[in-house]
Amino acid sequence: MTAAPPPPGPGALPRLARDGRFILCEEAARDGAQGKTLLLAGERCALFARSAAVLGAMSDAALVAMVGFPGIGKEEVDVIAEVIARHRRGYQQVVCRSRADELRGGVDLVRPAHAGRVLFVLPASAAMAGAMLHESPAAALARGRALLAGALDHAAGEVSVDVCLADISAADPGHVADAANALTADGAELIMLADTVGRLQPVGHHRLLAGITAALDPQVVVHCHFHNDLGLALALNLQALGLGHRAFGTSWLGLGERTGLGHTEELLAALATASEDQLADLGTSRARLGVDLWDAHQIAPTAGWLSGQLGLPRRATDPFVGGGVNAISTGTPFVDPAVFQPYDALGRLGIPARVDLTHLASDRVVDAVARAHGLSLSAEDRTAVRLRVKALAYARGVAFVDPREVLPLPPGGAP
Repeated sequence: MTAAPPPPGPGALPRLARDGRFILCEEAARDGAQGKTLLLAGERCALFARSAAVLGAMSDAALVAMVGFPGIGKEEVDVIAEVIARHRRGYQQVVCRSRADELRGGVDLVRPAHAGRVLFVLPASAAMAGAMLHESPAAALARGRALLAGALDHAAGEVSVDVCLADISAADPGHVADAANALTADGAELIMLADTVGRLQPVGHHRLLAGITAALDPQVVVHCHFHNDLGLALALNLQALGLGHRAFGTSWLGLGERTGLGHTEELLAALATASEDQLADLGTSRARLGVDLWDAHQIAPTAGWLSGQLGLPRRATDPFVGGGVNAISTGTPFVDPAVFQPYDALGRLGIPARVDLTHLASDRVVDAVARAHGLSLSAEDRTAVRLRVKALAYARGVAFVDPREVLPLPPGGAP
């Protein structure tokens, strides 16, 4: 069993990343707000507590709870302050704009936190620098270095400061690497590389990120932040992992700007269900990442809880946490169920196998559902039930049929 790392504090997170451990920067309360959702203090605390439960013994060292964006206004600041007072696990981080007053206020806001961090956003591309700061990327970097110096001075060693380089997909890779190197040398702990606009494709992304990575000084620690506009964020995050990066900004249910970020549940579950050979292909292992210390059985319940809180129903086709995981509705998988499952959903994620009655039902499906209800059907009864299921499904135009409607259950029989 992998030993749990030491508790958090200034300087600890870069050391953890260099040791090869996985770091979760959970953004549902921050970038998720741009997905037209609002989590109040109690909900944020509950979500971060659930996230900590997933990471288990790794949570205090490897969970960065991005608790909010103070620039929204007084009400957001009040919520952040309450979360900081109540959530005492891992890091608590606020995100600020490139303004000295906002950075000082952010430092003061997180100073009483369990382990406070601030992150400020610095545009890396010419287009984004012009839109955000009305200046060139070089001038933006000079501004950022001055802001960083002021924030670190105000933090007085009590609060960590990170920098986001925004819109790397449209930026000059050499400038991105130079900026990351300079900001790290100046004292920034993590450098977020954000695609911001979500336009990266896997081949181009790998080429871009590999080039940037090769030009980084060894002490630079990258925080990857990829949007899901093209449905590729999970693939981009895994590519980044394969390039040696260990800190990832994702959000539960993928909540975030436009069509969101990479899904926290997908990235965690992809690592929790990966074989050692698959992780070796990414240059790591369960023990090295710290996955052995997680409680991955809490991933699906956490996604389900937030889904209920926000009224965002999960679909059968949602990876890892949807209704189709470990579910069978056709006969062929009964020949050898393991052949039709990409991973051990029960062992890795705690999701039990389920058999559903639908219009695809075979005699094997009917028999399995009947046995689950304590019934042993004759061949004739199985056939009758199967035909009845199909007739009901097509008559209604709805695939699922409630077993209570078609099985010969006793009065009041359990569903």
